[in-house]
Amino acid sequence: MEKKDEFKDIPKDYRSFYLSYTDNCEDSGFDKEYVEYLLDLLKNHPDDPALQDPDVQNNIGTIFENGIMVKKDINKAVLWYERAVDQDDDLAKSNLADILRKGSQGYPKDLKRAFELYKSCGLPYAHYRVGEFYEHGWGVEQNIAEAKRYYRLAYKERHALAIKKLENFDFLH
Repeated sequence: MEKKDEFKDIPKDYRSFYLSYTDNCEDSGFDKEYVEYLLDLLKNHPDDPALQDPDVQNNIGTIFENGIMVKKDINKAVLWYERAVDQDDDLAKSNLADILRKGSQGYPKDLKRAFELYKSCGLPYAHYRVGEFYEHGWGVEQNIAEAKRYYRLAYKERHALAIKKLENFDFLH
């Protein structure tokens, strides 16, 4: 008998990325020249096709969210994340969902939209967050069975938060 894949309906995206919470260019995963290049595009070449690339749009959002070589500006960050989300970029979905979940830098919380973004995102981090939303009923009806399913997937993907979560919530059984 073939074992059913309980996660087949959940999107997955296993690309590598650098996680950073700093305004220091060298610690952010971007080199100074790249940030200067992006800032030059914004200022002097607003019609450059590079600004249509979702990775570039997400990176610009990150620069404004964290204040990397610019003043922090959550509204500009959201604008650029939204542009990348419109192109179905998972990193931008996760970054925007984090802002909406936390109400970062005074931006209005929107748990329903945050949940929808995480759920449409294929990153293991987003799978963990969907489990958390189902567990607590944030922006969605509480559903412990679905919470456990998403936590199991994040655990299977070796996400650190899911591994830690198992210490106080048995979602494997």
